[in-house]
Amino acid sequence: MAWPLLILVATPLLVGLACLLVRGRRLIEVLQCCQAGTMLVSAALLVDWVVGQQEASVDALLRADALSAWFDLILGIVGATGTLFAVGYLGEEYDRQHVTPRRHRLFFAQFDLYLAAMLLAVNVENVAIMWIAIEGSTLSAAMLIGFERSKAALEAGWKFVILNSVGIALALFGTILVYYSSEHLLGVTSEALRWSELYRVADGLDQTAIKLAFVFVLIGYGTKAGLVPMHTWLPDAHAEAPTPVSAMLSANMLTLAVYAILRFKAVADRTVGPAFTGKLVVGLGLLSVAVAAIFFLVQRDYKRLFAYSSIEHIGIALLGFGVGGIGVFGGAWHLLNHALAKSAAFYGAGLVLLRHEHKLVERVSGLLRSMPLAGAAILLSGVALAGMPPFGLFASEVLIAAGAFTARPDVAYAFLALLALAFATLLYQVFRMALGEPVEPGRALGWPCRLFTATAVGVNLAVLGLIGLQVPSGFNTLLSAIVRIFGPGMGSP
Repeated sequence: MAWPLLILVATPLLVGLACLLVRGRRLIEVLQCCQAGTMLVSAALLVDWVVGQQEASVDALLRADALSAWFDLILGIVGATGTLFAVGYLGEEYDRQHVTPRRHRLFFAQFDLYLAAMLLAVNVENVAIMWIAIEGSTLSAAMLIGFERSKAALEAGWKFVILNSVGIALALFGTILVYYSSEHLLGVTSEALRWSELYRVADGLDQTAIKLAFVFVLIGYGTKAGLVPMHTWLPDAHAEAPTPVSAMLSANMLTLAVYAILRFKAVADRTVGPAFTGKLVVGLGLLSVAVAAIFFLVQRDYKRLFAYSSIEHIGIALLGFGVGGIGVFGGAWHLLNHALAKSAAFYGAGLVLLRHEHKLVERVSGLLRSMPLAGAAILLSGVALAGMPPFGLFASEVLIAAGAFTARPDVAYAFLALLALAFATLLYQVFRMALGEPVEPGRALGWPCRLFTATAVGVNLAVLGLIGLQVPSGFNTLLSAIVRIFGPGMGSP
């Protein structure tokens, strides 16, 4: 039994349930800190386990191959730093009496169960249970988006629920079509819903059913991933949710939806070939990058600005998986670097919101002088998200462009043109916020808030900087295994 896998999935579930039982604020914060440390350690141990033994499993329920371990790494790191940031952020709101003890407790219970649902989804072996876990994360996220109970927050929460419920229903129909095809080969048993069995018999599945299933899955989970044109819930949800939740939505939940799409893509590629899925994924990826690049320039809300950046980067990552080859390596590498940079950007935005109590870009400037921590987080993450060296997003975008040149030169030219537009429009907004003279003095933050948020920002930026210089050997092993899943020969995950 792979204990790191079990601990990683079980920790946020147990801590979330414990938060419903305990009453003291300090005890809840201690539990959250313990959870953050446990998630970091268990994610690292799980990656080491999978690198050494190719997979980790817990009975017949949980199984982590290279693809799952890679997403565990993303969820583990950002989930841990997001938990620490939430402790500081909610603690400041508590001290200002904006949050009652009961709502403070409920926030962390929902936040932890949200993390648990996402971790279960990327590690469960059964396709149907994965769908249930993703639906669970949707319901948890909806409660968190509307946590502040303002009119705008409640509207964003309902919009999220309605659009994502439609999406998850379409994904369910795609899942049923896959089961319909597989049960003819594997029988009416749970084996017909196991990923490993689906990959084994993929070349014998009904091609028409699998094509139709992938279309439904791509639209359904693509809604949850924020792909254009199913993205309309995303800017509202990111802008109105508490900032720790905004960070988790961008860095983890969108990434989770990409994981679901990729799992089905691996099955469809073995059944009908990668050309069919590649065209669909590349088309939606380019469209997402184009829309986001244009909308950067007109954003007046800095949280909505980073929300559109998430749409762009999810599109870029999927483009890499769509073109194949070295683009798969770049797409997976892009997801990790995006998660680190985007969560750091939202952490900085959260600090600005606590100090100035508004989200208007034109009223926020000179952050490097007035708020060095927030200014550094927004500037460095903004530079990384724009695709500048020495950060890993530069390398991943180069790899994706190289993969596109090999497969479809016309796609590569369009991709580079859109990247240039996104580069200019995003940096224009980021530089407006970080540089210049401070406009408003704002409100001072308490030392507990500064301590926990500085830790979260520091860990994210440190990891982002370190892996930008060189891909660690263990990461390279996982990425190479992921390339084999979607590359020539398509080895079994």
